[in-house]
Amino acid sequence: MASTSAIEGSSHATRPADELVRSVLPRLTSRVFVDLAIWMTSFGVVTGVAFPFFVVVMGVPSSDVLTPIFFAATLFAGILVGAVNYVLARVVVGSRLRLLQSRMATVEDNVRLSTYSADRSQCTPETCTIPVDSEDVLGQTAAGFNGLVEVLAASTRANDVARRFAATLTSHIELNLLAELALDDLQAIGRFEAAAICVINEGQPMTVASSGLVNGDSLADAAPIQRALQTLQLVRLDLPADIKVDGGVVEFSPRTVLTFPLQLRSVPIGAVMLASLHAVSEDEVRLVEQLLPNLAVALSNALSHQRLQKVAALDPLTGLLNRRFGLDRLGEEFSRAVRGSEPLGVLLFDIDHFKQVNDTHGHQAGDQMLQAVAESARAAVREGDTLIRYGGEEFLVVLPGAGVSDVRELGERIRRAVEATEVAIGSAKISVTVSVGAVAFPATKVADIDDLISRADAAMYAAKSAGRNRLTLVS
Repeated sequence: MASTSAIEGSSHATRPADELVRSVLPRLTSRVFVDLAIWMTSFGVVTGVAFPFFVVVMGVPSSDVLTPIFFAATLFAGILVGAVNYVLARVVVGSRLRLLQSRMATVEDNVRLSTYSADRSQCTPETCTIPVDSEDVLGQTAAGFNGLVEVLAASTRANDVARRFAATLTSHIELNLLAELALDDLQAIGRFEAAAICVINEGQPMTVASSGLVNGDSLADAAPIQRALQTLQLVRLDLPADIKVDGGVVEFSPRTVLTFPLQLRSVPIGAVMLASLHAVSEDEVRLVEQLLPNLAVALSNALSHQRLQKVAALDPLTGLLNRRFGLDRLGEEFSRAVRGSEPLGVLLFDIDHFKQVNDTHGHQAGDQMLQAVAESARAAVREGDTLIRYGGEEFLVVLPGAGVSDVRELGERIRRAVEATEVAIGSAKISVTVSVGAVAFPATKVADIDDLISRADAAMYAAKSAGRNRLTLVS
């Protein structure tokens, strides 16, 4: 409302001047320069007619002045002066107006084309501005036009950034990849040398993407992040150029550090930290703030997708990967082993006498035993190994980089860990053992993962036939 009032006030202020010009010099035609020619010629005629009488007033004898020849000469001179003034106006003023009109037409064409395409190269501040070579109204008009071009260029750039950012956010759903690509776009906006995106996952903030940071993983606990999450307000730190401080979490001494909260319906879901070597303008801040709501929605969707993927991938009873996702992982590791000529081990083990437990103590007791075995096996495997509930009371373990001796050692470690486990069922404690089949690739030649699992399965049943609670390695 305030800006509208200002415009109306400006309109009222200029109206008397416009009305004065129209009342003194009414429009004669639809062309300004034609009107200018008529008025200048008319002024020349009036001057030519009045000049002889002015000369008489100055003391020149009327007999020498008030003659047809003198009248004709002064009239011609007046018309000539009017014509010269008109030509000069066309050259001096008209050339500038034609340049302004040409650049305005270029801007118009560029805006029209950019409405339907991303090409905005025809009009930039470098190609569309006009020189400001005077301090009068023409210079002010040129400066105003140049300002309009710069504002249009800034608006166009903001639209381009928003379009690219939207394309990034809609083309990916994996959380870490989405965050990394979004971070690249945000850094490009204001030449931010360091940046990070944190999200709240299962109630705790965690860094999902970072660049130019000393320790990006610990950034989620930094004071600016915590403050932004608590207040849902931008946390800005500006440092004078002549003050050098330890960057702390960044690899340089920044001039400006910005921490933006990410929120959905006033609920914090994360934060974005951007650090720059230069002072960040308010326009750059506003541009980032315009992009953050879409980023918040995209990250929220990615988190939801991640949770759904996790739920879909895990066996609800044991918390291990289920058969479908476990076999996908085995396929990835097998392909990697084949390409890189690297070793790969597989263990397949089965709970001994599991059916008797179910028949004697009930399925709830069987479930407790499955959970206990899963926990024991999980504690025995290495970081990077994949433990899978293969089906029923069977478990599969994928051992990347494990040779023959590693496979045997890890299989025995699992067997002993389970053997030491007792399952409390009511007042009774039940011991549990497993039979383990093991196979190592490429020591054992296999055609594919089905062949690999088949070999491990045969070894497992060989262990059962040999008396259970033991490991059999495919030779």
